[in-house]
Amino acid sequence: MSSLAELNEMVEQWDRQDDARRIGSRSRTIAEDFALERPLLMPLPEEPFETGRLFTPRVDRYGQIPVRTNRYSVPIRLIGKRVRVILHASHLVVYDQNVEVARHERLIAKGAVRLDLDHYLEVLVRKPGAFRYRHQALLRLERAVSATSDASWPWSLKSRRT
Repeated sequence: MSSLAELNEMVEQWDRQDDARRIGSRSRTIAEDFALERPLLMPLPEEPFETGRLFTPRVDRYGQIPVRTNRYSVPIRLIGKRVRVILHASHLVVYDQNVEVARHERLIAKGAVRLDLDHYLEVLVRKPGAFRYRHQALLRLERAVSATSDASWPWSLKSRRT
């Protein structure tokens, strides 16, 4: 398979072939039996079925939540509050009440930490002295942001340091 579309087409072809098949000594094909059963089926539910696992961790004093063996950042305004986390196979979503406040790619290694710098920027803007070594924190922030190739942030941070 070179694409998902190609795989889906192959599955559709198998379904069409299977529709003509008879099971054992039954007189009707699979397609004919399905045509009889279709009116008896109930509609699908309006809400999608949630496949993720639910956690309700408390946000620690560093603006992070523990999920399984790893830690993920959330907006610092949530420190001390419980949040709802839906853990999926490849990502997790964090909710405060019913509002999504963070989304992270899931960490695989045990004891790993995933931080989103946006969750800490409001502290730097409101209380730059809240960080013990704010100059080093700004330098680290500048390096991290410039690594994402956003040219406007490093310029903005340099102007704030003066």
